[in-house]
Parts: sequence; structure tokens; C-alpha cells
Amino acid sequence: MTDTIWLSDLHLDAVKEEYRLRFYHRLRKTPGERVVISGDISDGRNLSLHLSELAESVAPRPVYFVLGNHDFYGSSFQEVHRLLEVRCKKHSNLHHLGHGEIVSLGANEALVGHGGWSDGRAGHGVKSKVRNPDFWSIKDFQGMSRAACYQKIRRLGQESGMYLRQILPYTLTCYRQVWVATHFPTFTQAAWWNGKLCNYDFQPHYTNLSMGYALWAMSSAFPKSKMTVLAGHTHSAVCISIKENLAIHTAGASPGYPSYQVPSVDLAASTGASKT
Repeated sequence: MTDTIWLSDLHLDAVKEEYRLRFYHRLRKTPGERVVISGDISDGRNLSLHLSELAESVAPRPVYFVLGNHDFYGSSFQEVHRLLEVRCKKHSNLHHLGHGEIVSLGANEALVGHGGWSDGRAGHGVKSKVRNPDFWSIKDFQGMSRAACYQKIRRLGQESGMYLRQILPYTLTCYRQVWVATHFPTFTQAAWWNGKLCNYDFQPHYTNLSMGYALWAMSSAFPKSKMTVLAGHTHSAVCISIKENLAIHTAGASPGYPSYQVPSVDLAASTGASKT
């Protein structure tokens, strides 16, 4: 994975054009065979444009990406996915993960991915006092009751967990190291904000336990294979070892100043690390 450029939480819709172009220039010159993005690339109004810019800046290298919650802001799930289909057909190096792909990274490594969602199950759950901006910024949630919103995010989380349960058994049989790209941290231990763990009110909106449970089950079923999750959302750089063969890395980010995670670090060798 050392030959991979990992990006997350770029929020290019909030980046001045000058900084955006400068970032593309740096990205173009950054060594690496491929780019992996773990969500929050832009917002729903600008995602199509910014994906094109990213694809062109690193071409012909492939870009494997999942979406985050901000990628739907100002739009809907259906509209964003429709635009993605068009954009990926236009740029052959753009690959939206979550449709059955198993990307071989060599003889013993592979990449899979799914955007997932914070499923509202962690911490205080539905009793959380946090007002989640997703509920008024994404059209699919607008006009829904609070209870209905929680039901929907739980379904979204469950879909991602089911996806992993379907794709991982074969992947873990074939590969010793599997990288899982997603947006939301899959374990509460990795949900940090401003240098400390999220409290119980924020955990429902920062964690996808459905995917976490699936990963835990797969790690137990395939103890000889390792899984490393690449997530974002929290803007806090954390590396947590969950089990001997299961770890999660969440990416750091500074709003308005897109950057990439250090691609030269041997992430597989650091899976035993705690918070960085």
C-alpha cells in the first residue's frame, strides 16, 4: 500500500480555486500507482466537476473512491449516483467502489470499499441531542421526522455491513492483506474529534457500527488474513489496532486546505499502533 496515495475529506467545494489548482499540481507530481479517496470530496452541486478535475490531474493512474455524507449536500442520493455514473464513463480511471469490486494490489493485497453511513447505533443512539446537519442538507432526509431519519441512517449502515459480509469471505480467502475504504469510522475507538474521543452524543453520527460488526465477524472467521480500514469523516488522524488482524486508520484534514495522507508510510506495518 506504500505505492498508493490516500486522500480523504478534501471538501473541494470550500477550497479557493488557487489552492485547489495548487493541490492538483502537487498531486500530479506525487509518486504512487493509484489514488484511494475515503469520501467527502466535495458537495452534491460540485462533485461531478471536482471528480473530473481529480481524475485528469492524476491520469492515467486509477482513482478508487467512496462517497461521504457531504458529497450529497444540496442534492439527493439518486441524483448524485446518476451523475457519478456519467462521470465514471467519461473518465476511465475513475472507479466508484461499492459495486462488487475487488481491486488486486499485488499477489497478497486487495482493496474493497463502500461509503457506508453513520448508522445512529453507537453511544446514545436515537437519544442523542446532536442535530445532524445531514438531516436538512440532503434532500432525501428533508421533511422527515427525527425518528424516520434515524431509521433511514440505520438502513444505510446495515446495507454497508451486508455488503462487506458478502464480498469479504472470497476476498479474505484469496488475499492476506485486505484494505477497506469507507467514509465513517467503523469503531468508536477511532471516532476522535479535536484530540479526544467523541462523547456518547456524537458517536451515533460519527460511527458505522453495522460495518464494524461485519469487520469483527470477518476478522474472527479469517484469523490468518489482515484487514485495515481507511476512513475519514472526523478530520482527526488516528491509527487504532482493534484486533491482531484488524486495524483502522482515520485521516486528518484541515478545511479549506486539501492534502493527502503520507503515502510512503507502510500502513500494514503500523497496524499495531495506537492513536497517533
